Amino acid sequence: MIEIRHLRYFLAVAEAGSVAEAARRLHIAQPALSRQIKELEEMLGATLFARGVKGVKLTTAGEQFRLDAQALVDDLASARERVGHIARGQQGALRLGVAPNYSWHPAILHSLQTFRQAVPGVTVMLEPLLAAQQLERIASGNLDGGYLTWRNPESSAYSAIRLFNCRLKLALHRQSALAKSPPRRLADLQEEPCIWFRREIAPAYNDFLTHQCQVAGLSPRTLQIGSDVSTILGLVAAGMGYSIVSDASIYHCPADVVLLDHPDLTMTYPVEFVWRTGDDNPALIRFVAGLRDGLSDSFVGDTAT
Repeated sequence: MIEIRHLRYFLAVAEAGSVAEAARRLHIAQPALSRQIKELEEMLGATLFARGVKGVKLTTAGEQFRLDAQALVDDLASARERVGHIARGQQGALRLGVAPNYSWHPAILHSLQTFRQAVPGVTVMLEPLLAAQQLERIASGNLDGGYLTWRNPESSAYSAIRLFNCRLKLALHRQSALAKSPPRRLADLQEEPCIWFRREIAPAYNDFLTHQCQVAGLSPRTLQIGSDVSTILGLVAAGMGYSIVSDASIYHCPADVVLLDHPDLTMTYPVEFVWRTGDDNPALIRFVAGLRDGLSDSFVGDTAT
């Protein structure tokens, strides 16, 4: 079987034009090198060198084999380099999810930008998905990680880094009476039409909103249901009612909607970067290490679980 050493010995003799000189450069005995070249010729069934008093010269078959051998050696060197880069997380690909409501958040954008600048050889593919969809795809290996909320912190299947906390805001039509004179208490919205989030889409988030309203003494009069935050904000912009949304919505809020802080909206929740526990993708390991090392100074939390 032809081995890589045969190719390297052959190329060394071809370059030197002499078995003796090639042996000197390779730091091996001349008879041993001669045996390797003869063995290679026997395996190929062709004479590669014409021997003479002044050295050796490539035959026509040898000239062709020199081109092929050099290409093989170069390909092997390139493959070794690529594998090394991938093993060090310098090349490869990352498939990441992001909950749509946070895709414009500066902390997330900055983390991606910083990683791209630090490791340009890694291709990052970003897919907008709700938290439940992300967790399912992370578990199955179809995603390497994701920016999301509302995972079960007791599950050992996932690891996470807390990136930042979100508060809640009132979403009101900019020209509405409520926007011009906001209610002093959240409970004052009791009779106002409310645009709510579909519970089956994100049960934990729905329960969080419901609990916040209960604490504030409000039982929303839900007239419209939105399947995502963009739809909810669109309904508010259309004058269909008010809503309560994450403060992350300020980065993609319609012009006709105003987002207001309210003293009764006191609860917060974390946004995390989540990945499958034990995932050995070098690019992912490097990405997580960057988050832990504080590559993004926008992060307010750095708690791994």
